[in-house]
Amino acid sequence: MRIPAGAALRRTLAIDEVLPLVDLRPFVGGVHTDVEAVAMLEITDPGTGRAIARLPEAQQADVHRAVGAARQAFDEGPWPRMTPAERGACLIRLAGLIERDQAELALLESLDTGKPFAGVQSWDIGTAAQTYRYYADLATHAVDEALPAPDGVQVTLRREPVGVCAVIVAWNFPFACAAWKLAPALAAGCTVVVKAPERAPLSLHALAARIAEAGFPPGVVNIVTGIGQVAGTALVSDPRIDMISFTGSTATARAITRASAWRIPPIVTELGGKGASAVFPDADLDRALAATVDGAFGLAGQNCCAASRLLVHRDIYDDFVSSLTDHAQRRRLGDQFDDATEQGPQIDEAHLEAIDSMVQDALADGAHAETGAALGLPGPLHYQPTVLTNVSTQAKISHDEVFGPVVCIYPFRDLDEAITIANNSSYGLSASVWTTSTGTADRFTDSVRVGTVWVNCFGYFMPHIPWGGVKLSGNGRELGPAGISEYLVTKTVCRAL
Repeated sequence: MRIPAGAALRRTLAIDEVLPLVDLRPFVGGVHTDVEAVAMLEITDPGTGRAIARLPEAQQADVHRAVGAARQAFDEGPWPRMTPAERGACLIRLAGLIERDQAELALLESLDTGKPFAGVQSWDIGTAAQTYRYYADLATHAVDEALPAPDGVQVTLRREPVGVCAVIVAWNFPFACAAWKLAPALAAGCTVVVKAPERAPLSLHALAARIAEAGFPPGVVNIVTGIGQVAGTALVSDPRIDMISFTGSTATARAITRASAWRIPPIVTELGGKGASAVFPDADLDRALAATVDGAFGLAGQNCCAASRLLVHRDIYDDFVSSLTDHAQRRRLGDQFDDATEQGPQIDEAHLEAIDSMVQDALADGAHAETGAALGLPGPLHYQPTVLTNVSTQAKISHDEVFGPVVCIYPFRDLDEAITIANNSSYGLSASVWTTSTGTADRFTDSVRVGTVWVNCFGYFMPHIPWGGVKLSGNGRELGPAGISEYLVTKTVCRAL
């Protein structure tokens, strides 16, 4: 597909030509089906605030039907019984279809989430295709393992698919987030029911057609869209679900745990973050500054690994804050389909108001806005890049995830204080450190309680690199060899010879 240059033309192409080709009904048992009720979800374009689609809201009966299809496909269908190479071939075909339709999928994802189109096309959609290819290859390595044993006994560890998986996807990275879960689950031989995010479901419904075209057996992948309290609860509480994989808020993870606790399924969660980025005087300050700008304000701050807490050594504090403020003020906000846009809108009005409420509360508690702390410019759902100083480490905004383009800056005297501030959080997803001292970097890395530390870089993701957090940022890992392990169970077989 040829993509026009102008934002208005791209939006028109997405709404008038690409979106009408997407079947927005639940995808169950390999076909699109009607829902049991007439409740409808309205989907809006964050760039304009206007409604662009209405789709049927899956009810409990619809979810149970999807789980039934996945259960039958696992218990009776060919998928778990195919060789890893055969499953891998399906994943490779799916990756090829995603690459073939990369532009169309990116138009939908950008329209739905408000994320800049160029980045979505190159990263979100491109990374998803790479992930399916990676796990197609990795599937062939999940083999049985022989263990040493006494004479006369043969001990083998078998790796088997865990079963039917409930996959609940976040609205900020719906297409890529789904790939991080679907690819390892399918490679392992599991079947899945995906609950697409009600705020941004379009690209996953488009994925359904590619799944069918790639030749996956019916019921292996099922996709429904509904609100969490109804569809989500019905999915995670269904006794036929063997495992749950969830990306989203810590509060929702608690609700999922409560709803499924009676049967104690394994749950992999990738939750919120309150990333700390520590900058030392000996760092390459230009690189640190550029990474901080991208880490704090990229994707409009709607990113669990956002660099929302910036720790700056007192010796460089004033100059670094001044430079960061200048960059924030010059950041180009605009339409997500405009290639000049560096920061698009927030996902919707409710989220925009939640961000502003947290910022205003921080200001009332004594924080100072070096810049930003304003909404409504240049569009109805934009929030200005915000730099806050004089923020107490005990303040609510220092601990709660803002999920917006807001960075709080804290001065520190030495490495010990930087580590203390970084660990002063109930989250533990990621952190970064900027220094040319190997000793400083190593001690910071060893001391911070997070799942990932970036040293003199930020936001480095690849399909083969595990990702996940500790503390309230979740448990389990996605991507890499650890990612497929979450969807496999080990069976020990002891055989007398």
